[in-house]
Amino acid sequence: MPDYVIKGSLKDAKGQPITNVKVQANDSDQQWFEDRNDDFLGNVWVKSDGTFEIPFDSKQFQEGWLEGNPDIYLLIRNSSGEIVHQTEIRIGVKPSDTRNLTFDIVLDSLEKRIEPSADPYAQNNARVLAAFARLGDVFDIRVSDTERVLKLLTSAVNAWSLYTREEMWKVIKYDGPQVPRYPWKEPKHSHKLGWDRQ
Repeated sequence: MPDYVIKGSLKDAKGQPITNVKVQANDSDQQWFEDRNDDFLGNVWVKSDGTFEIPFDSKQFQEGWLEGNPDIYLLIRNSSGEIVHQTEIRIGVKPSDTRNLTFDIVLDSLEKRIEPSADPYAQNNARVLAAFARLGDVFDIRVSDTERVLKLLTSAVNAWSLYTREEMWKVIKYDGPQVPRYPWKEPKHSHKLGWDRQ
């Protein structure tokens, strides 16, 4: 018998059950004394009546004597795997705390909202760092998987650092960005696109 059981339901604004979505439960490890890698507790597809149930054991999140009860939050993913909703974190949930182990969620849309940026290159470094931070959303990361996770992370960082270098672009015959790397060093570079120069 599992130590904890998360239960809940997903409904739309009219009170109708939402199906064809996956619920993922995590333990937040973002406190200063924790490892800052959230523990994966389990995931399930929502049933036809809009309900879900995720059982899990203490060993899935307790990695040391400092770790007490889990700080639980849920991620809701649409059929494409995109995160469309994240619940608030419920801190220090005890196995007998049925109120905090129950999540009744109302969603107004299953579409991931993406606001287009006026400048496609704005905050590019922040997006790259966020992409690396989201690696943990994709995998079922457990302590026993440390070797596999480190290999995946190392290969991702190596690929990123390798294929963003001009020397590698020449090797693989990629023509690179359509503007010079350092425009201010180019005396004839006007910072205008071809059709703006007329």
